[in-house]
Amino acid sequence: MKVFISTSSFGMVDRTPLDMLSEHGLKYELNPFKRTLTQDEILFFLGKGDYQGIIAGVEPLNEEVLSKAGNLKVISRVGVGLDNVDLEAAQRMGIKVYTTPGALIDSVAELTVGLILNALRKINFQDKELKKGIWKKRMGCLLKGKKVGIIGCGRIGMRVAEILNFMRAEIMVYDVRKISSPFPQVELEYLIRQADIITLHASGSKSILTKEKISQLKEGVIVVNTARGELIDEDALVQALKDGQVSWACLDVFRKEPYQGPLRELDNVTLTPHIGSYAKEARFQMEVEAVKNLLKGLGLEN
Repeated sequence: MKVFISTSSFGMVDRTPLDMLSEHGLKYELNPFKRTLTQDEILFFLGKGDYQGIIAGVEPLNEEVLSKAGNLKVISRVGVGLDNVDLEAAQRMGIKVYTTPGALIDSVAELTVGLILNALRKINFQDKELKKGIWKKRMGCLLKGKKVGIIGCGRIGMRVAEILNFMRAEIMVYDVRKISSPFPQVELEYLIRQADIITLHASGSKSILTKEKISQLKEGVIVVNTARGELIDEDALVQALKDGQVSWACLDVFRKEPYQGPLRELDNVTLTPHIGSYAKEARFQMEVEAVKNLLKGLGLEN
């Protein structure tokens, strides 16, 4: 049996996941481009029809792709989100779908907290200035006492809330469903107007911080997105950063990746290349879990 591995860096931290495939008699092909594949590219690989499984990233696995995937039996996502997978089509075609939900909770949560602290104290901006020979002390702010609005209260969002609460921030949460939470659950409109810091941890591809919502943000707010690029209107965010309504933005995800847009030109922005899961420990755990899920789906392991 053959497996296609579409994620861009599979096995780079540790070869164990690749060795696990070989030990079970599976031949594998790695993503040759080392980036997210386009629909045409994933169609090219899966259209060969000789892959029984895919260890998947965030490339589009829609009905068109799956219908041309020949003998595909298992999709094993390295990650938690399934926005890129047509689950109804997969079910109709008898394709099993798995995720690795627990592995990246701490990795994404810790990156989120690091980005918030960086924005509050302007760490990377002052680092750049000092390396240019500019010795100028920029006044920052404390996290303590800040009102933090968390949009999306799954496992990652709640872990971020727990960490920031321990650091004495004031937490409020918003989710589309009623949740059990030690923190006050508020309406989105209230959170947007009241929060000093907003961090996004929602799923889906529908924009939450639209142009209209961004215009309602509290002046000087910090916006952080380590979830989905589609959740923010990037053009409206650029203007809000220029106007000062948003004092700082920290983005790890973008509508189109690799990102080449105007946010790169602004000083009050911290950008990272979709590294939420890129902690060695988390990445290794995710890849091992993805292989185990694949083997289970193929009936090679209980």
